[in-house]
Amino acid sequence: MYLNCHSFYSLRYGTLSVEALVNQAVLNGVECLALTDINSTTGVIDFAKHCIEAGIKPLAGVEIRKNDQLLYLAIAKNLDGFREINELLTKTNLSEMPLPFQSPYFTNVFVIYPTNNVPDILQKHEFVGIRPTELKRYKPSFPKQADKLVCLYPVTFSGKQEFNLHKLLRCIDHNILLSHLSPEQHAGTGENMVPLRELKALY
Repeated sequence: MYLNCHSFYSLRYGTLSVEALVNQAVLNGVECLALTDINSTTGVIDFAKHCIEAGIKPLAGVEIRKNDQLLYLAIAKNLDGFREINELLTKTNLSEMPLPFQSPYFTNVFVIYPTNNVPDILQKHEFVGIRPTELKRYKPSFPKQADKLVCLYPVTFSGKQEFNLHKLLRCIDHNILLSHLSPEQHAGTGENMVPLRELKALY
């Protein structure tokens, strides 16, 4: 399962339409897919429609970011969870307050933290996302946390050409030249979907 997918509704970051994202999932044998655009749920309705037509189970979520830093993913368990996510986004947008560094208390939402922003205590609905590059070096802070680990393999583009487009979008977002763009300001080269069997083999 891909739990961290971006479309072009991740403004100045994602490159794929929701239809193209779903088509990629079909080609790679994916049966369940989460759309987690950056601080936005705008694409979820169209995404769900395309997933259902393709026989894929859609999951609605959001990637909470502060500038270039991933804070956590929030994935709705149900419609009430989707409401909770949108209430958080609406409240912070209207108040012009920053999104919380760690998630507020959700009752119908799964939360996945990156390894560099894990709270001291994980709630029942909270997990830690592990990228393939982190498998050998990440150590849970306490033994019980091992049961809280999930695969975190982001999808942002479909190939080299779109990766280059992604980097240009990041330059526009930062108002800098391509030569000044640092690795921390853009996605890694491997954020494209691979067949499900390859994803499982990575882990």
